[in-house]
Amino acid sequence: MYRPVRGCCAALLATLGMALPAMAHAATTLVVNAFLPPQHIFNVDVMKPWAEDVERVTQGRVKVVFPPTSIGSPQQQWDVVRKRIVDGAYIFNGLIQNKASLVQLAHLPLGSSSAEGMSVALWRTYEKYFAQADEYRDVHLLALVVFPAGEIYSLKQPVTSLAAIRGVKYWALPGVASALMDRGGAGVVATPAAKMSELVAGGTVDGFVGIPEMDAARFNVVRYARYETSVPGGITAPSFSLFVNRQVWASIAPADRAAITALSGEAFAHRMAVIDAANQHAREEAVAKGLKVIAPTPAFVDALRALAQPMDARWIAHADDLHVDGAAALAYYRDEAKQEAR
Repeated sequence: MYRPVRGCCAALLATLGMALPAMAHAATTLVVNAFLPPQHIFNVDVMKPWAEDVERVTQGRVKVVFPPTSIGSPQQQWDVVRKRIVDGAYIFNGLIQNKASLVQLAHLPLGSSSAEGMSVALWRTYEKYFAQADEYRDVHLLALVVFPAGEIYSLKQPVTSLAAIRGVKYWALPGVASALMDRGGAGVVATPAAKMSELVAGGTVDGFVGIPEMDAARFNVVRYARYETSVPGGITAPSFSLFVNRQVWASIAPADRAAITALSGEAFAHRMAVIDAANQHAREEAVAKGLKVIAPTPAFVDALRALAQPMDARWIAHADDLHVDGAAALAYYRDEAKQEAR
């Protein structure tokens, strides 16, 4: 007669009793790096609510956590994800021009609208025109976002024409803003935004260009500005990519991947409405403290657009080299951004 060994059965049942709940609630934890300061509005009001929604729609099977301090420099975010030092990250697209060149169209001058509108437009343009170029083949792209466009601020005289720019020393955000101002004849000082404050506060420059009101407030320089020239479409707008490691993404169950995808892409882009609200609030506060916001004349806008045209042409030519209809993609992006901003 077969008699089970009670001690072994008890041990086996105890082991299964502990393992089954763990298996039923097995979770994938995605470590997503955030290189902006922890209290930055993008982390607090965009990334964290998205992470909470990921956990909710996957019923806890996928959790997104953020390291307490950034892993790697801003420039290293692509590689720390590709090498799986972290599972995901976001990066300023200006730092990956050699990898993701097509999304740089968001940075072109005088072509933007609201952050939400630009973000939605960029994602739609990516899906319609850029995905075929497979520039994100090393990672899995989840979302694209664009922050509010930068403007022209003056410490002394209002900027209403190119004549008001020529020979005047400006701090300008490196890249599109500094190139545009240089083409306009300004004396350009281009440094990282973190170093802008000492230049403005010390009177080294007569104005600053390329950042929105919320950043002018964050870097404590808006208080020095007497005038802001609010150019339709802005001088430039920074865009970012949110992505995860391809192998990590593939390890997530298909149903959960679908649920996360539904929260990403265009849905994620709409979350940038909170950034628009914060930027509008920063503008209102600055105006209340004495900042005068002026609209440029049509002639000045046309002059700025003429300065920007070679940048548009270069981007279009590059897109064409990648077998993307550059002119059509740029027109589509700007039209979609305007439609979404209404």
